[in-house]
Amino acid sequence: MSNPRRVTANFKFNGKWLGKSLKDYLQSITYTDVASGQSDQLDIVMQDIKMEWLGKRYPKKGDRVDGKITFVNWDGILDKKLDCGAFVLDNIKFSGGPAAASFGCLASPIDSSFNTRERTKTYQDVTIEEIAQEIADRYNLKLKCSGADIRIDTIEQSQKTDSAFLCETCDAYGISVKIYKKSIVIYDQTAMEEKKPVKKLTREDFIDDKWEYEDSLAGVYTGARISYQPGEGGDEISVYVGQKDEEADDARVLYINESADSVADAYRKAAVAVNKSNQEATKLSGDIWPDPKICAGVTVEISGMEHIDGKYFVDKCITEVGGSKSRQSIEMHKCQERLACGPEPEEGAEK
Repeated sequence: MSNPRRVTANFKFNGKWLGKSLKDYLQSITYTDVASGQSDQLDIVMQDIKMEWLGKRYPKKGDRVDGKITFVNWDGILDKKLDCGAFVLDNIKFSGGPAAASFGCLASPIDSSFNTRERTKTYQDVTIEEIAQEIADRYNLKLKCSGADIRIDTIEQSQKTDSAFLCETCDAYGISVKIYKKSIVIYDQTAMEEKKPVKKLTREDFIDDKWEYEDSLAGVYTGARISYQPGEGGDEISVYVGQKDEEADDARVLYINESADSVADAYRKAAVAVNKSNQEATKLSGDIWPDPKICAGVTVEISGMEHIDGKYFVDKCITEVGGSKSRQSIEMHKCQERLACGPEPEEGAEK
C-alpha cells in the first residue's frame, strides 16, 4: 500500500513551536518568496471556533514568527522541507461564520525603523557592501553578501528610509537584495542565472494546464548610450555599451541621461539598464505542484513546450497549502545574454 502525499507545517511564535497542536487549527498557509526588492510574506489562516486565538493564544503585533513546511512522500522522498525563514507579525484579523484568525507576517524588520525612518546622509568612497553592513548593524541584522564590492565615489541618501535607499542603490548597480532569516542577502543575479537549473519542468507539470507565456519586442535593447556631466562645468561625456554596433540596422539603443562618477560607473549603469529591461521581454508563469527546490532566485529548465523551451530565472514563488489544495504559483523570466557589468571599459569607450 503506497503512502499518499501530504503536507505538514510547523510555526514558532516568539520562540515556541506550535507542534502537533497546530493541526487542530491550521486552515491554510501562503508563503510568498520574492527574488529581490520586496519583502517575503507569510500568511496563516487558523480556525478559531473555540475562540482560543482570540483569547489565551492571542499574539501581539511585532511578534517573531518562524515557519517550516514539510512535504511528505513527495516524488518518492520521505520528507522534503521548506524553511520559510523568520518573519515579523504585521497584521491580525478575525472573522466569524465560522470563527477564523488570519495572521499576516513580513520578513522585513517592520518592528524597527528600517522601513519608516527617513534619513539624509552622504556616503563617499564606499562600496555597496560597506553601505549594507552599516545598515545591517543598525538593525541587528546579519549580512550575507556576494558580488557587491562595487566602489562608489559619492552617493546621497536624501530623505529616504534605509530599506528604500539600499534597494534603490543595489538596483541601480544590478545587484539583488532581499531579507531572509533576519539577514540582508545581497547577490549578483547574473551569477545566479548562470547556475545549473534545479529542475526540469514540462507542460504536464503545470496543474490543470494552467500557464501563461508572454514574449514582447517592446523594451528589448541591443545596447545603451549614457550621457553624463562630470563635476561642475565639465564637458558632457557619452558612453556606449552594446552587443552590436550602435549604427547597425537592427540595433535597438536605449538612451540614458543619468549621473555617473566615471566612465566605468556609466558603463555599468548603462549595462544594468539594458539587462533589467531585456529580462522583462520573455516571461512565463503558472501553477505547479509544490517543490522546495523551486524558490525565488533559482533557475529551472522548461522542456517540451516548443519555442517556450529554455532556461528561466524564478522571480517570484507563492506556495499555497490548505486542505486538498497544495500548489506553487511561479513567475519567471527567460535567461538571456546579458551585457557584462563588471569590467572597466577599454580606453576609448568615451565618445
